[in-house]
This record gives sequence, structure tokens and C-alpha cells, in this order.
Amino acid sequence: MQKVTAEISLQRLQHNARAFIQRTGKPICAVVKADAYGHGAVETVNALQGLAQCFAVSILDEAIAIRVASCGKEILIFTPPLTLQEAVVSVQNGFSVTVDSMRTARLVAKATQITKKAVNVHLKCNTGMNRYGVDIRGLERVCNYLKTCSFVQVKGLYSHLYTTDRQTSQGQLQSFLQMRAFALRYYTGLTCHISATYGALLGGAFVLDMTRIGLGLYGYLPSGVQVNGLQVKPCMRVYADVSAVHVYQGGGAGYGTPKQTLRVGDTLNVVRCGYADGVLRGDADGFFNTLCMDAHVRIGSKKVGEKVPVMVDADEIARRTGTVSYEVLCAVTRRAERKYTYGDFTVCREHGNGRGGTKT
Repeated sequence: MQKVTAEISLQRLQHNARAFIQRTGKPICAVVKADAYGHGAVETVNALQGLAQCFAVSILDEAIAIRVASCGKEILIFTPPLTLQEAVVSVQNGFSVTVDSMRTARLVAKATQITKKAVNVHLKCNTGMNRYGVDIRGLERVCNYLKTCSFVQVKGLYSHLYTTDRQTSQGQLQSFLQMRAFALRYYTGLTCHISATYGALLGGAFVLDMTRIGLGLYGYLPSGVQVNGLQVKPCMRVYADVSAVHVYQGGGAGYGTPKQTLRVGDTLNVVRCGYADGVLRGDADGFFNTLCMDAHVRIGSKKVGEKVPVMVDADEIARRTGTVSYEVLCAVTRRAERKYTYGDFTVCREHGNGRGGTKT
């Protein structure tokens, strides 16, 4: 098959979830958008059934993909619906919808009128990120309007920290607490949440009713953040096959010239993994600087068919390529076969890219 293989530890995934629950003392919402950061959304949801209070995705298609696996638990869609059709499908499927404006509020209300079904919504507040969300004046308008919509049930209020600067985050929290106090005049029992992984690490007042854990679930922390007493474990390692071995006779190695010094007679390994498989260009360690679409060349003695690691530590690759671990994780399983393990046991394999593949 010559597919890149991603080995994913469900045991480590559960360990990380428990670590955040214990640290915060509050429920977690497991963020499984972008196919669970490349780890496979359905398998991740299955593994976290007894640990996550609910699940969150970015778009409607991602919610539909985990609808059965969620076993009736709440699925929150972060991106507000863009069209009436999208709102109708969300309501019909029982997903929780983000309302970030009067436009979205009207759209969701109309969808409930069409379907004659109730919908749960979480109100999104803009506390400084300026992506989605209402300010406090907009929140008043939205609350007044939704109070008149009998099928719309406001269950949550949330915002998002946009930096790992403590002082900036503290200012965002204060803005959110003001909005929470206002919203509670209209709705009791709201689940209020502002913290993703970074906010959960800050703890204290940032925890509120729930935290939304994404990156931390998969074993990584936001860049530059140091935390005492919390040990998360990376869940995934990625390997590729050596597909050819030959002796260097001069010229290049893949596209361009490698950063290592090549001498006639050196052994070269062709590894069946390139940028179409999600390996990022610009890796300064010299392995991938002459990366091809479907392969790259390394110096060393390996055997054809031997598996070599192409991603063990996403943070390390992110540093070398000038990006963040989020991008590395989301990219590296693009054409991979996923192998799920629990301890020493292989639980299942998923072939393809996680979108309609087969399991064995």
C-alpha cells in the first residue's frame, strides 16, 4: 500500500482528558474539529465517551460525521450558520448552534419555525478576538429577540482567548464576566466558557463552567507555555516506508541540493512521504529541504520496506518549519492509514484519509 502510517494511542488520549478534568475540576468539551486535529474524529469521540461532557467542531459537515459516535451527547458547532439551509440541517440533527449576531439569531429562529423543532444555542461574545461574536450592546439586542422565540433555547455563553499573554487574557475575562452577568438576567443555568487549552492551564477564574480542550487532548500545549504539575502525552507518531535505496553518483537528491554534504558512494534512502502527505516544506534539519510531492531523500543505511519516523514531536517540527504544532498535526495524516492502539493492543485501523475509509 505504501501509505504513511499514523499510530495513535487512545490510552494517551484518555490520559490527557483526565489530566485536564483533574486540573480544572470541571467538565471538558472535547474539541474534535479538523478530524480531531488529524487524529480521526470518530475514533476520538468513541474513546472520550466516558470523559467528555460534550464535543465541539468547526463546521456542519464535521458535526454530521460524529453524530452517531457522539451517542446523543451535545455537539456544538463553532462557526455560525451562513445560510438558512445550513441552519435547518443543524436544527433537524439536534446540533447546538453558535449565535454571534442578530443576523444569525434571525436565521436560527426561522429554521426552528420551518422544522417545528427546538434548538439549543450558545451565544458567542466578542471580547477582543474580533472573529465572531457580539459586543455587550449586540448581546442585549440578541437576548431581547431570542426571548420571543419559543423554539430557541439559549444554553450557553462563550468567548475565546486570542493570545497567551496573561494580562491580555485577564482583560478578556473581565469583559466576558460583564457579558455573563448581563446574559444571566435573561437566562438562568447558562453554561459559560471562555477557556480552551491555554485558559484551562491558567485555571482559577478562567475555568468557569467548562473548558474546551483541543490541542491539550492530543498531547501538546500552546507554544511557549510552561506548566507545572500537568503531564500530557503526545498521542500520535507517523511513519513512512523506505521505498528505494541506492548509491549516490552525483547531482542532487530530490529537488534541489540537500543541506547535508553528499559524497559519491553515500547511501541514499527514498522515503515514500512528501508534501502531498502533509510533510511541511522548509524543515531545517536537512531531511525535507529537497522535498518532493510524494517522497523525500535521506542519507543513511536503511532497507527497502523499513519504516522510518516522519513525525514524532509536532512541537519540534513546528520550531524547525516556523509554524505551530496545530498545523503539523492537521497536515501530517492527510494521506495516512491510521492505526489505533490501546496499550500493547491494536484496536482498529482506518484506511484512507478519514473521509469514508474502511476499518478493519
